[in-house]
Amino acid sequence: MDKRKIEYFFSVIEHGNLSSAAQALRVSQPTLSRQIQAIEEEFQTPLFVRGGRGMMPTEAGKQLHEGLQSIERQLRLLKSDVAAVTLEPSGEVAFGIPPSPRGLIAVPLVKKFNAAYPRIMVRIAEETSGQLRDLVANGTLDVAITNTNEPTQGISSQHLGRERMLLVGPASAKLSMRKETSIESLAGLPLILTMRPNSLRLTIETGLGRHGLQPNIRFEANTLPLMTDLVAAGLGYTVLPACGVRALLKQGDISASPIRDLSITWMVARPKTRSLGVAAERFHDMVCEFGRKQIRDGVWEPAS
Repeated sequence: MDKRKIEYFFSVIEHGNLSSAAQALRVSQPTLSRQIQAIEEEFQTPLFVRGGRGMMPTEAGKQLHEGLQSIERQLRLLKSDVAAVTLEPSGEVAFGIPPSPRGLIAVPLVKKFNAAYPRIMVRIAEETSGQLRDLVANGTLDVAITNTNEPTQGISSQHLGRERMLLVGPASAKLSMRKETSIESLAGLPLILTMRPNSLRLTIETGLGRHGLQPNIRFEANTLPLMTDLVAAGLGYTVLPACGVRALLKQGDISASPIRDLSITWMVARPKTRSLGVAAERFHDMVCEFGRKQIRDGVWEPAS
C-alpha cells in the first residue's frame, strides 16, 4: 500500500460511504471505489460491508485501520525526528495520565515542556492506569504515568515516587491527616470504589482479604470527580492517592486519613518494543525530572 491508498482507506472509514469520502478527497466516486477494491484484493479479504446505509468496516477492516494508524503515526514521527537533527525539535508527543495525579502533574509539566519546546505538540489522554498501560504497549501513547499495581507486559517503566493512600470521607466525618486508619476498618464503611479490574479496587480487596474481610461497596464509579462528589454528598467513603484530593482537602469539601501501610508508587511507562522519537524522549526525561522534584519538595517519597 502507498500513501495515497492509505489516505483513501482512512477517508472511507471516517465518512462511512463512498460519495462523501470521494468529495472530501476531491476524486471521482468510481476512482475511489476502484482503489478500495484494489486494497481488498491486495489483502485478499473484504474490508467493508456495503449496504444501503453506507460502508462499515469488517473485522479485517478494523484490524487494518488500527495497524495503519500506528504506521502512519510512526512515519510522521520519523519525519519530525529527521528534521530535529539540525532544527529545534518539533512533531508530537502522545502522553497519558490517570485522574488522580492529573492536578499535581499535568498542567505544570505540560507548561514547562511547552516553554522549552514550543514546536512540539502534546496530545494528552486521561484514562485509568490499566488502560494507559495498554495504550503505551500498542503504540498509541509514547509516555504515560501508571503505577506498580499494574502488570508491565509490553512496557518499560521507571519509578517516579511513592505516596500515601488515603481514606476519604465527607467533611462531617472529621477524618484527620494526623491520625492513621487501619485497612481493617474499611470493611465497616460504605465504600465508593472503582470497577474491577481497576488496580485500586484490587488493592483494597486484597488488603482486606488478608484479614478475612470484604469491602462493603455501595457505589462503583471510574471517574475521580464523580467519586469525590458522592463522598462530599455524604453517600460513602473512598480510597484515593493523596495527590488526587489535595485541592478538595484545602477547600474543606472532604476529610481524609492516611491508611496504615498502604501506599502507591507512580511510574513512567514507555513502549518496550520500539524506541521513542526525539520529542517523546525529551518529554520522558522531563517526566522523570518532575518526579525527582516531587521527592525533593517532600510531596512524594523515594520509591523503594
